[in-house]
Amino acid sequence: MAVTEAGAGPAAHLPLQLLLRFADAAFEQRFIQHYVAFYFRYAQMSLLLGALLITGDYLVDRFAHIHGPANLLRLTLAVPVLLLGLGFSLLPKARQHWQPVMASFIVTVALCLMLILLRIDQEGGAGLKSWVGVLNFTFLEFYCFVILGVQFRHALASGALIMAAFLYALGWHAGLLAQEAGYWSYHVLTVFILAAGIGWWREYLLRKEFMARSALDDSLRAAEQRALRLAHYDEVTGLPNRRLFAELAAPALERARHSAGGCAVLHVEIDRFGGVHELYGHGQGELVLATIARRLRACLRGGSDLAAVPVMDQEPSLLARLGDQAFAILIPELTGQERASAVAQRLLAAVAKPVAVDGQPLRLSASIGIAMFPGDATDLLHLSRCSEQTARVAAEAGGARHKFFDEALNARARKRVLLEAELREALQAGQLRLHYQPKVDARSAGLVGAEALLRWQHPERGLLPPGDFIALAEESGLITPLTDWVLHTACQSLRRWSDQGLPALPLSVNLPASSLADAGLPEQLEGLVRQYQLHPASLMLELTETMVLRDVATAVGVLDRLRALGFGLSLDDFGTGYSSLSHLKRLPMSELKIDRAFITDVARGGRDAALAAAIITLGNELGLQVVAEGVETAEQSQFLIGRGCPLQQGYLFSRPVPGADFERMLQSGTTRR
Repeated sequence: MAVTEAGAGPAAHLPLQLLLRFADAAFEQRFIQHYVAFYFRYAQMSLLLGALLITGDYLVDRFAHIHGPANLLRLTLAVPVLLLGLGFSLLPKARQHWQPVMASFIVTVALCLMLILLRIDQEGGAGLKSWVGVLNFTFLEFYCFVILGVQFRHALASGALIMAAFLYALGWHAGLLAQEAGYWSYHVLTVFILAAGIGWWREYLLRKEFMARSALDDSLRAAEQRALRLAHYDEVTGLPNRRLFAELAAPALERARHSAGGCAVLHVEIDRFGGVHELYGHGQGELVLATIARRLRACLRGGSDLAAVPVMDQEPSLLARLGDQAFAILIPELTGQERASAVAQRLLAAVAKPVAVDGQPLRLSASIGIAMFPGDATDLLHLSRCSEQTARVAAEAGGARHKFFDEALNARARKRVLLEAELREALQAGQLRLHYQPKVDARSAGLVGAEALLRWQHPERGLLPPGDFIALAEESGLITPLTDWVLHTACQSLRRWSDQGLPALPLSVNLPASSLADAGLPEQLEGLVRQYQLHPASLMLELTETMVLRDVATAVGVLDRLRALGFGLSLDDFGTGYSSLSHLKRLPMSELKIDRAFITDVARGGRDAALAAAIITLGNELGLQVVAEGVETAEQSQFLIGRGCPLQQGYLFSRPVPGADFERMLQSGTTRR
């Protein structure tokens, strides 16, 4: 059985030895403190009881036996020693030195008692030569081993000295016959062994009980410390979390406020870190974050358990992890933007160093927002908010840079927050609309399908295109309910058109990047078409090349299941990403859309024309339906028709139109009026 002291080293073992002692010195010290605390009050009562018993002996001898000065020694010698021991126990540091002092005290009392008994013998009383003297020494042995409560090894030394003094007194000063002296010696020795055994066994049991209690206490303490650490520290990086950062930063800001000094709060956001999790998994992603945290801490020079590091020989700075890919830094006594900028550049350089992941170098960048105290805000909450807003602006500007907060950013952030709240309300208030842009056969302008495009009918700003709010929806987590609304509304439209007897043309719906990470997407879509009694082929699911290539293996698995269920799959914006022909071969697509970037100048020839022609040929050879989007002129349309791409989409034929206008196109079968 073993117990480990937190930070004390090896486990403590309990040897079955006569002289008990734990192998771990720190653990032994803990036991001594527990032992003294356990017996302290009891020992104090024993001292008081001893004084009362000696006083009682004096009174008995005073009235029943002798009246000589030897009897008076009990009060003038033994009782003061006992009271002195009791007084010592009342001192503040008595517990720290209890064991050796009490061991010495017992020996002193024994010598006093022996001197008193010898004097009583000289005066003809019942001293050392009588059973009364033997009883006194027997009581001292029990007092030593059992009653007073010192540890066994101290009691053993004291008891041995007492017994040696008694035997010496019997043999040399009592004048007893050898037989009588041997009898008393045997009696005292027997009592000595019995008392020692009781004392040893008592301490042995107490040590075992202490080990069990310590094991429980240590486990509870370890659990409390872990809970406390989890409540205040980030488990991955070991840095303070947002809660502890606020507690540590408050005094620094208060000192800066009183000294009329300045501080800087930096918000460090790792750019596009979600891709690391998707590519390498969360385990490797956490290792990367831990490496970055160590670099940031080293970059600020030094470090401690509180991640407090000195900057420019000043008061320590504070570093904390706020979220999945965000860190916060408070730098006190930093009044100028120049020095804050220098710190930010050093941090950016630290993050930019490659990190080895699976033996391959991974290069990251960061966006840093800086808010200055007291110029930008006067409390940590607003400083953190300002720096976070600024970091977001730096990330939107391309990342790998730092920016300082200003009121323009504040206004932009307020507008963003307001827009997010309005978008949430729009979902509930029915402000979302679907517009439909036809896909046509350019040779006849006949309809062959349509693309459903989301619009927001804002009560004040009018009709907003998706570019004004889709990015915000993705960042705020609203993209999922938006996508659900689009899918349901598109299916409702298909059901309504079918009930009206209109031509059954496939309707394309754009899916967000997060949809491919959802393994339940095929089942969700299958349930949707079953609910509206539609054929899966009536829905064409559009995905951009970039989102598919984030995790090709996962994307192929989801797309294969969708294709097996009968849904059409369209690869949008082809050519603008970084796909290879091997990727295109693996993707189970039924349609390929040429991005408008390749269509704009096709009529002029040159590289755009060559690339567009190559994509058309590639798609046709792979058996894919090729659609050109962004067609705006007749020259572009004729060029595409001549290269084998009659399926087109663009303003030349029709802009995205509301549902009622598109239904009229369905009735006529063409975009021509």
